[in-house]
Amino acid sequence: MRITREEIVRLRKRHRGYLITLATEVALLLLLPVAQGSIWLLSGSLIVLALVLMVFVSRYSPLRKTRPLIYGLGGLAIALELIWHLTLTTQPALGRALTIPHVIVWLVFLSLAVIRKVKTLNREPFVTVSVVMGAASGYMLVGLAGGLLLTAHWVLDPSAFDLTALPAVGSTTALPNVVVAPALMAAAFTMLTTIGTTVLKTSHVSGQVVTTVITVVGQLYVAILIALILGRFRWRA
Repeated sequence: MRITREEIVRLRKRHRGYLITLATEVALLLLLPVAQGSIWLLSGSLIVLALVLMVFVSRYSPLRKTRPLIYGLGGLAIALELIWHLTLTTQPALGRALTIPHVIVWLVFLSLAVIRKVKTLNREPFVTVSVVMGAASGYMLVGLAGGLLLTAHWVLDPSAFDLTALPAVGSTTALPNVVVAPALMAAAFTMLTTIGTTVLKTSHVSGQVVTTVITVVGQLYVAILIALILGRFRWRA
């Protein structure tokens, strides 16, 4: 297979994007304890991640048809993130009403980013360290999407959660969803890695369904990615 100089340049930039994406995701995960006391830190990290996905990965992806869609969803997610926080501060009732649309847009954006990541990885001409890091960053995206799914579940049905396993949410606070968001994000990663979590009640069916969805999707991501890569190399042989 002959690769042009332009394709090599795009390939290198895309591989650099994989590393930057993974570093951003790891930093977001490590900053979750700090984000517990800083309501803007988690949102700022998500905005940075969205920009990284659009500028350093999607921009150089060979998948061009869905590129405008990923840009549009990413821009909408960033805008809603800013509006959501501002309204939670100034108009809490409106902020709470925007929580579900805000989370849904982020979920769709991250889900599309994961799908594009798998398709792009499947088209990589070589399996390098950067490609492996790209696969790892896709797995981390699944965990982040799981955290947003838990946040939506918290807003819709807080009775499914064990409040003793979550940060205290005072009755007078105007930002209950923001307060628990870092804890829910961390819990999603424990579900993703099949370690389990105590934030959801075992007697609550909807909570167990969410746990199962996050765990199964994480395992399917790994299985599908391995199958695609092995299938490609077997076909070449």
